[in-house]
Amino acid sequence: MVLDTIDALDPRVVVLVTSAAVYLVYKNYEPNSPASALILLGAVPGVLTAVLHQHVGSFTAAAFTVYASYWSILATLVVAYRLSPFHPLARYPGPILCKVSKGWLAYIAGTTGKAHLYVQDLHMRYGEVVRIGPNELSITNKDFPIAVLGAKGLPRGPYYDSRRHEAGMSLDGLRDQALHAVRRRPWARGMNSASMKHYEELIHDTLSDLITALKQRTGKTVDMSEWTNYFGFDFMGRMAFTRDFGMLKTGHDQEGLLELIEHAMEDSAWISHIPWSLPFLRFIPGASKYWDQMKAVGEQAVETRVALGSTSRDLFHHLMDEDGHEAVKPTKALVAVDGQLAIIAGGDTTATTLSHLVYYMLRYPKYLDRLRKEVDETFPDGADSTLDFTKQTNSMPFLNACINEALRLYPPVLAALQRRVEAGTGGKMIGPHFIPEETQVSLFAYSIQRDPQHFSPLTNTFWPDRWLSQEKYALPSGDVITADAVVTNRDAFIAFSQGPMVCAGKNVALTEMRGVMCALLQHFDTKIADQSFLDTWEDKVEEIFTTKRGALPVILTPRA
Repeated sequence: MVLDTIDALDPRVVVLVTSAAVYLVYKNYEPNSPASALILLGAVPGVLTAVLHQHVGSFTAAAFTVYASYWSILATLVVAYRLSPFHPLARYPGPILCKVSKGWLAYIAGTTGKAHLYVQDLHMRYGEVVRIGPNELSITNKDFPIAVLGAKGLPRGPYYDSRRHEAGMSLDGLRDQALHAVRRRPWARGMNSASMKHYEELIHDTLSDLITALKQRTGKTVDMSEWTNYFGFDFMGRMAFTRDFGMLKTGHDQEGLLELIEHAMEDSAWISHIPWSLPFLRFIPGASKYWDQMKAVGEQAVETRVALGSTSRDLFHHLMDEDGHEAVKPTKALVAVDGQLAIIAGGDTTATTLSHLVYYMLRYPKYLDRLRKEVDETFPDGADSTLDFTKQTNSMPFLNACINEALRLYPPVLAALQRRVEAGTGGKMIGPHFIPEETQVSLFAYSIQRDPQHFSPLTNTFWPDRWLSQEKYALPSGDVITADAVVTNRDAFIAFSQGPMVCAGKNVALTEMRGVMCALLQHFDTKIADQSFLDTWEDKVEEIFTTKRGALPVILTPRA
């Protein structure tokens, strides 16, 4: 009887009604598994073809007509709704391609590495709220960093689903705030003041290796971008796994770890924008080879550390809960997942900021001279004393101002800190803007920290004085302005994120940066080997979830 009814209808009506029904399924339930795609996009039009083919002609002609019509109607309904005035985000401006699909921003991120510049340009064109996806807004409003990231903020959005592994989600991908708080406890113990005492010794040892290696290369051209990587990863190996990667001692990356991470991050940069694609990529041979290799690196690091035994209270000691603080001991597989996070976040991000800081010191010699003077005054006993740095570096105002300014202009993670207004909440009012439920809210640190409403004057210029407390400020031009003419909104400084999900290794990273800069400035005079590398440094910066940098060749001369 059903088939007789269908036969009596116009085939075009049947395809239209079926397509509309499937569209509503996608709109209301958002199925994204390969099985659901096979059924809804493949099997359903296949059934329609089998039933309706006698009305069209040959089976082949019917299949082509039905599938083409079915998919075209689905696509038309999706696009029409997302561009219609009935969409919950219709009032917010943005490019048509962004409103239609998040795939456009994924394309920008994956092909150019300049998604951070693209989004900043959108804010310059459209204002402080821009629609960058069908259900996503990028916002630079002054009320949003605390309201979104703070203690009473929003949970993470689907952008972080790309951090999922077979063994579970890494700490930086957990969207459940309660579960994140539980999983963060071992990290907190691994980063507390007692642990920092141990890590300072490791920084001292790694700094000694760095200075020794660079002294062997004085008078020669060395790539400081590369050597900051070596320092970052050698220290990370010692801090996290009591393991020495040996990059500083050998002068190269013997295991190919840096290149592997770069490739894995390049994949993550675009996948994070369309995380629903992950289940489908598993069916493409070689699509996940870099992340599979990263998984192997994390597992090997854990196995090596387990074989070593508890000889050190490193980060792994706390992640494995070897002191027995937790009721349930984590599995080695789950710790391996967080091990990958420690390798990437602990090595790459610190090296990125150090590279930017060295670049700015070379670009602006007057700041280099001021910083060296402060270092010499803080460590009057000579160069060797900087290797035994203490809390003195915490109270060096200009050093910390330079670090903050480098982090402001180029945060290690240039992409979005995404949060979500969950379904059933009724939406959320933040400042003057109402955010409907089931909307993703993204805070691009690059855009926020270069917004004049948060940091001015000289918003896009390296001007560390803005971080100093003074009654009057001298601009690089020589003009003098009063304190009330300087805007430094520390609440909008989100280089390490904010709130409950602030970077767990923030204090370790800052200690590394302070130690490296003090040691470099007291041991060496530095000059750029080729001015063209300074002129193109910022052009070569790419957002690959972390940051891809170019070379920074310098010539080091021992200081008298």
